[in-house]
Amino acid sequence: MSSALAIYRHISVLANGSDFFTMGVELKGQFGTEHGITMSVPVEVSSSGQVTVLDSLELTEDMKNNILLQNNQLLVEKQVALSEHQDLQTVLRHLEDALWRVVEIPSLARELEEKEVLRLAAEEERRKAAERQAIEEEKRRQEEEALRQAEEKAAALLAQEQMEKEDHEDEYEEEGDEAEEEH
Repeated sequence: MSSALAIYRHISVLANGSDFFTMGVELKGQFGTEHGITMSVPVEVSSSGQVTVLDSLELTEDMKNNILLQNNQLLVEKQVALSEHQDLQTVLRHLEDALWRVVEIPSLARELEEKEVLRLAAEEERRKAAERQAIEEEKRRQEEEALRQAEEKAAALLAQEQMEKEDHEDEYEEEGDEAEEEH
């Protein structure tokens, strides 16, 4: 339904005109784009259907950044589609170059830096949490080992006491047997 509505709105604007509309058009370098790139930008459409790009509009930094990002992505896609690159490495290198050109935009660079700081902080927090968990696990393991050793020591002492008791009983019986023999 939304595709049908978009088609209807475009045809209606082309037939009746509009002071302001967003439409995909081929650009001739407006908004800092590459000549020949086709993307959706603000346009004015006359009642006769003549489309004019409104390149004199004041755009926000975000709008400018989005247009440049889209421009760079479309350039790489065009190069891939036209088989201007024979191997994946070249395509990836061009895509990376396109993305670095976008990063050179000051406001976007700041935003990316802020996100990187947040990502690094989250990564550091995960590392510290993993360290704390490892320390707690080692402490638990040491406590379990100490408990096991204490249980073994207690069992050994109990066994030794039992043996000593049995030895005493044997000695007592022997003394009792000797005393009976003497009577």
